[in-house]
Amino acid sequence: MGKFKPVRANAKKTARPQGAAGCVILILLIMVGVMVFLYLVMKSNANG
Repeated sequence: MGKFKPVRANAKKTARPQGAAGCVILILLIMVGVMVFLYLVMKSNANG
């Protein structure tokens, strides 16, 4: 019978893809843009 080797938890660390930072920045910019748009819509429709 062959010897049993226990699997190590951190044998290999997967590297993050190179475009991850740009994607996160793009998502944040879209979220800020939506918030500014909603703010402007609510401000223009305010009863005042």
